[in-house]
Amino acid sequence: MPTETSRNIAWEALPALFPDLPGPERWLPLLQAHAALLEAARVRVRVTAVPPAEAVRRHYAESLEMLRIMRAAGAEGPLGDVGSGGGFPGLVIAIAEPRLEVHLIEPLQKRAALLREVAAELALANVTVHALRGEEAGRGPLRGRCGVATARAVAELRVLLEYTAPLVRDGGIVALAKGSALPAEIESAATALAALGCSSGEVVAMRPEAGDLQLFLARRHGPPPANYPRRPGIPERKPL
Repeated sequence: MPTETSRNIAWEALPALFPDLPGPERWLPLLQAHAALLEAARVRVRVTAVPPAEAVRRHYAESLEMLRIMRAAGAEGPLGDVGSGGGFPGLVIAIAEPRLEVHLIEPLQKRAALLREVAAELALANVTVHALRGEEAGRGPLRGRCGVATARAVAELRVLLEYTAPLVRDGGIVALAKGSALPAEIESAATALAALGCSSGEVVAMRPEAGDLQLFLARRHGPPPANYPRRPGIPERKPL
């Protein structure tokens, strides 16, 4: 079995790993600049515990792999990314898809400010940062507006669904990246899926060379349910 070290990849491997993503001469330098900006800001804003040697695969390849899988599922914009942190996957996707409207939803003010700085430094006109909790975003102007909503290992599946599903319009997709606990979490999520107007969903594993996560995909039907999301903090304390 390959070790984690042997599975780490270099920046230069990304274009070959994602051949259907046009313009690598544009997006690859921007991704590297994004990584450099996060590293420079690390002393004042901590956004990741992933060692630099693993960052290309675990942050950038995984984010692009989410984009690849969502494209195959027919996802359309705008995109809402809940719990963006350092911009994974939302800001990475915004770099790769400059014509896609991307909304980064990050509750921590320092991280939200950093995301704005990075988006401005990289001249990403398609990015808007919202310094909000997921529950607040789901009751605000993004409610029912997004064609796809993402989150990456932020919380349990039931909680993530309540954060993301109200953002998605009728026929849109919720795309949630999760680890090995996903099968058990799906078993517990039937009530949440029904309450939030989502299909039962499917699971697509990332290619081993591109990441270790699985993407849970569910399609939204009808308008956002009036009772959800609940008040800030309740989804995590009392999951559906």
